[in-house]
Amino acid sequence: MRLKSVIESTLRGIPPLYRLGSRVYHKMNPEFRTLSPGAPGAIRSAFELVLKEKAPDAPVGDYYEFGLFRGGTFLATSQILDQLGLDNVRMYGFDSFEGLPEATGIDAGDTRFFEGQYACSREEVESNLLKNGMKLDRATLIEGYYEDSLTDQLHQAHPFKKAAVVLLDCDYYSSTIIAMDWLDRYVDVGTVLLFDDWFSYGDDGSLGQQKALADWLEKRPQYRVEQLDDFQANGRGFILRAA
Repeated sequence: MRLKSVIESTLRGIPPLYRLGSRVYHKMNPEFRTLSPGAPGAIRSAFELVLKEKAPDAPVGDYYEFGLFRGGTFLATSQILDQLGLDNVRMYGFDSFEGLPEATGIDAGDTRFFEGQYACSREEVESNLLKNGMKLDRATLIEGYYEDSLTDQLHQAHPFKKAAVVLLDCDYYSSTIIAMDWLDRYVDVGTVLLFDDWFSYGDDGSLGQQKALADWLEKRPQYRVEQLDDFQANGRGFILRAA
């Protein structure tokens, strides 16, 4: 086990120290990179799968990312789209830019996540992207906690199209299910869903993103999921199939 993981596990039993340690760690490690080292590879594989399976004249679809932090994965996705020649794929990033919301309901009681964790301002995210060569004309950032920002009105505010690939990096059950419910009209057979926090609570299907997907599918009997590869550190991918 890495030293960082040992320290985290130790401090988690003392929530105030854990929260302080997390803030200090991110303050002292401001480098612009994805916190999910396996996510860019999973996103590339997802788009390659979409290209392989779609009809020859069908559009690819767009990219939706929930949970940006500093924007490292969002930048990596833009580079992947350039490398694959997918110039027409629009990118949508959703984040509060104030960190995680307060944990309530099913998400409360676990000390690994806390209100304000992973906070990074919208201005800093946009600066990070621009300084690293990303052109923002293909991207739209949607600001706000999901229960406030993912509204019926938002559907009319942008030219959202079918989702080719969705990355859900939002830790909580509540955030994940809100995002998936809002996405309902944009997903279809062939959409790839990447859950960056699939194993954040171990392999417990009653918590987190595992429960969110199960609950979402229970209300949508027209779909089933086909499991794709897991990716570092806590991720798992799926592709939507017809039931």
